[in-house]
Amino acid sequence: MYKIILASASPRRREILENVGIPFEVIPSYVDENLELEASCYERCLVLSQKKAYAVVDQVEGPAIVLGVDTIVSDLGMTLNKPKNRAEAVKMLRHLQGRHHSVFTGVTMLLVQSDGTREEINFVDSTEVTFNPMTLDEIEMYLGTGEYTDKAGGYGIQGKASIFVSSITGNYDTVVGLPIHLIYEELKKHGILLTDYWK
Repeated sequence: MYKIILASASPRRREILENVGIPFEVIPSYVDENLELEASCYERCLVLSQKKAYAVVDQVEGPAIVLGVDTIVSDLGMTLNKPKNRAEAVKMLRHLQGRHHSVFTGVTMLLVQSDGTREEINFVDSTEVTFNPMTLDEIEMYLGTGEYTDKAGGYGIQGKASIFVSSITGNYDTVVGLPIHLIYEELKKHGILLTDYWK
């Protein structure tokens, strides 16, 4: 049985794995996400997911699956990272309110065998999120909760910001930051069934 290693300190990603009953260990990658890269959001989150997986793989003995994940919010081709401060978060949410935007989550899985050999699996999933119109007062009230501080785009769909979301087109877990349905399908192609962890 493969150990599953999550190369992320994100409590949202941990919760997704816990909710589906998959045992795992956490080894945070601490990769600098301010990547200087002329690339699309798709390429950017894939490169960062690779960096995160490879940052911890040398600490792991096989058989193991190392999960590196990165989520990016994009609007009109512009990447919205985690806001550096409240003023930047206000700007992001004023821009996103009343319209739709894209959320990309890139995943890199490193399958580490007992002999140390590795196989890399990569994919990116995207979901469209539509916000209701928000007044400046509503934005300020939301930011006052502090929920925005470590979240791409300045909001957390799984938390208080959900009251402003009118619809999503795609997978909810992709927006939260771990598309578990695709992880399951990709591992199944390699003969690894996450349902075996329920036995």
